[in-house]
Order: sequence, then structure tokens, then C-alpha cells
Amino acid sequence: MWYVCNVCIEVANDHAAADPRFARRLGRASLGMSIGGIVFTAVLIVIVIFTRRASFCSDYEYLGECYTYKKYVGSSGSCSGVKSSTNYCYSNSPIPSCSGYEYLGKCYTYEKYVGSSGSCSGVKSSTNYCYSNSSIPSCFDYEYRGTCYTYKKYVGSSGSCSGVKSSTNYCYSNSPIPSCSGYEYLGKCYTYANYVGSSGYCSGVKSSTNYCYSNYLPSYCSGYKYLENCYKYRRNVGSSGYCSGVKSGSYCYSNY
Repeated sequence: MWYVCNVCIEVANDHAAADPRFARRLGRASLGMSIGGIVFTAVLIVIVIFTRRASFCSDYEYLGECYTYKKYVGSSGSCSGVKSSTNYCYSNSPIPSCSGYEYLGKCYTYEKYVGSSGSCSGVKSSTNYCYSNSSIPSCFDYEYRGTCYTYKKYVGSSGSCSGVKSSTNYCYSNSPIPSCSGYEYLGKCYTYANYVGSSGYCSGVKSSTNYCYSNYLPSYCSGYKYLENCYKYRRNVGSSGYCSGVKSGSYCYSNY
């Protein structure tokens, strides 16, 4: 083979020496082949490098580079490495926690309880929360601070709440809220219920039967006051008599 190539080169050289135009064409052809060989070699080297990088990447590979961490940060989330068009952050430094709501390793801008039948443009959890990067429509039940709840009830300042209690003492929860531990009137829970009469002052809500429902200690009592509460009736029922209210000795304090 080498002998054949040498013969070809010698023939070409002889021909070039005899014909100057052929010599110029031969020079251009040689130059083109040299450039082509260089380009081919460079492309081959790049392919080998990227192939080796990808094959040795033990974590996450993006655009031919290897990264230790990968996390969804959303459109507004910061990234110390490279953020993809799908809002994933690839970095060799630990990526900060999600600034919104994280669910199943992804970060979302919105979180809202939508119930079992509510629609969700993102991912709905088994507890019927919707995680999405698009605004979630209003809830079907009760909304408080951007989250949707199934139950809402006034529990007073001292009432317990399994969900979130507002500054106005309403309880928002996705679990049934226990009955009022004090006095309930028109769907609200109060600490005190006192009979104040038609002309008596009431710091809360007065009913049509002249009872005052309030969360403040009553300052006026038109009936009988006992243990900071006001009662309409005080009856002597004896030591063994029935009392529908509060008994003190032989006296019964009651509103009935």
C-alpha cells in the first residue's frame, strides 16, 4: 500500500512539474484535505470528551456538564448554577430550600386545599391539596390567607383550633371543629351568656330574650350574679333539689 501511494505521489509530482495549472489544482486539493482533516479531528475529540463526561456523571447531567444537585425552583427561584428552560436548577453547591411550597421534591408557587372534587392545574395530594405554579381558582368552602378550608367556626379567644385561628378568633380547618365549649349563639361561640334584661348593657350580642353573649366579663347584671355570671333566676331548691343551672348550697342559679 505504501509503495502504491509513493508511486501515485511521484506521478502527481511529475505531472505537476510538467503542467503548472495542474500543480495549482493539486495544491488547492491538498489544502482542502488538510483543513477537512483538522475539522474532523476536532469534532471527534469533542464527541469523545462529552461522551466520557456523560458516562462518568454519577449525579445529574445537563448540557454536557455534570452537577451534584438538581432541584425545581420555579420561574422566580434563585439558582447558583444553571437554570433550565423548565425551571430546574443544576448546581454543584447545595440548592436552598423551596421559597414556595414543596411537594414530592418539587417546588410550587401556590398551595391550596381544593377538596376531593376540586380541580387542580398542578398536582393534587392524597389530602386534596393542590400544588401548582399557576394561580389556583377560589375554593368551594372557606378561604383564609390563600388557603382553602372545609370548616369555619368562631371558637373565641380561648377555644381550641385544629387548623388556623384568625385574629378574630375564627377557626379554619379541614377537620370537623368541635362544638363550642362556652355558649353558642347564631353560629358563634361566646365565653359568657348572661341575662341583662331589656335595658341592660351588653358588650357582645343581645338576644331577643335579653341574654347577652359576650367574650368579656359582664359588668352589669339585672338578675342574680354568681361566680362572675349573671342569672335570671335564683331559687331555693333545698340540698337535694334539682337545679338546671348552677347550685350553691340550697340555691339554684339558672336562666330557665
